[in-house]
Amino acid sequence: MKITLDIHIDREGHHEDFELIVFGQYYKRNETSYFIYDEVWENGKTHTIVKYIDGGVPEVQLLRTGALNMRLFFKENEVMKGSYKTNIGTFTVETSTEDLEYDWDEQMKQGKMNINYHFFIEQIEVGTYQLQFTFKEEKGL
Repeated sequence: MKITLDIHIDREGHHEDFELIVFGQYYKRNETSYFIYDEVWENGKTHTIVKYIDGGVPEVQLLRTGALNMRLFFKENEVMKGSYKTNIGTFTVETSTEDLEYDWDEQMKQGKMNINYHFFIEQIEVGTYQLQFTFKEEKGL
């Protein structure tokens, strides 16, 4: 599974864009879709699990462990608490999700997910973020 993540950040009048392309796995169990991949950075590897839970109100959980330890939770029009662990301590983080969209085409084995949210660390807003995931099964991998 080829996973492309485009990140758009607006922070204090500055705009930043990042793109990450990785290869990982997809599977679905009951009403939950899982995307699992590893990111390799200068300071080590981070294992990432993205869970999309298709319930009454869809929810996304973004769980990262390794060189970066972060747990983020997203529900449209809700504030969700998570955590961000650094070498100086663990911080409470919050997401206030404005928009959450997910689409998966089982026949084509591809999909996309958009998450637009305000991000807070210790109740201080640090920016507005947009995560755009694109998932596509690569033939021959």
